[in-house]
Amino acid sequence: MATQPSGTGSSWVVQAPRDLSMDVAKGIGILLVVIGHAWRGLEAAGMIGDARLFRLVDQVIYNFHMPLFFLLSGMTFQAWALRRPVGEAVLSRVTRLLWPLVLWTYLFTAARLAAGEAANTQLSGPGALLFWPLPPRDHFWFLWALFLQHLAVLALIRFATGPLSAPAWAGLAALVVLASSFTPFGLNAWTVGALTYAGAFLTGLALGQTSWRPTGAPAFLFALAVFVGLQALSFRLPPSLLTSQLLGIALSLAALAMIHLLIAGSRSAAWRLLAWLGVSSMGIYLAHTIFSAGTRAVLARITPDLTLHVILGTLAGIVGPLLLYTAIRRIGRPAWIGF
Repeated sequence: MATQPSGTGSSWVVQAPRDLSMDVAKGIGILLVVIGHAWRGLEAAGMIGDARLFRLVDQVIYNFHMPLFFLLSGMTFQAWALRRPVGEAVLSRVTRLLWPLVLWTYLFTAARLAAGEAANTQLSGPGALLFWPLPPRDHFWFLWALFLQHLAVLALIRFATGPLSAPAWAGLAALVVLASSFTPFGLNAWTVGALTYAGAFLTGLALGQTSWRPTGAPAFLFALAVFVGLQALSFRLPPSLLTSQLLGIALSLAALAMIHLLIAGSRSAAWRLLAWLGVSSMGIYLAHTIFSAGTRAVLARITPDLTLHVILGTLAGIVGPLLLYTAIRRIGRPAWIGF
């Protein structure tokens, strides 16, 4: 879902060709987003029934899939921001993040109205559309959080510090994680998403200024052990904002390392498909819940089979937005609807 290309603008910025592993990581991430929302939708509809099973799947996904997106966005942001005039960069963030948030908040609400009793969260009457879309609702919090982070970092590096090095970004990441975990300042409906995922975004900025590329089977086994071990540990740790942030960052780094190592030198159809989903991730993110929820509502009248619901709900959440993208391309520009 990151919306900026790679580039260079200073000696601090590491210039590199497009990294397929980043697109694959976004593809895996958006697949987990769709599965996670379909899974939570089934729970809200009372169709899972097993609390332990729900928690197992839900926590494994939500431990890291959103931190991964913030980290990936940070990796290319400094180079992107330094290549453009400030006004152009701000306008790009408005059109690529703020406009989709506003449009799809209303479209999603309208879909709930149309669904009537079939929706998990039921709305009635045209008055349900009379609201201000900020602070963000539903899954659109991600776009607002990224919008605030991008503007803050853009202002920092263009008006205050200039481009920063990897150690500087890493230090800022540690500072923000600690500050957001131990002080209540700023943790409100407007800023909680931006602040609690700022550590992952800033870690991505640090990583983007390095030539970090793990190699070899031992590195993969180490990353796998870290990923599995931290996932298991997450079920034993007392929940806290600090642990969730640190887990999210560490799991995202381990996942990105494994992906990079798995696809090194490979251009298989599976990787290309995941990379394609990664490139299409914004449109999928915006529209997937409408298609997944619609599939659940129809399928619930036919079968309670949980596996079938997850598979078909996920497929609908992926294929539906892609078909919508294709249809919009025939009559105009996908950017009109935020894709």
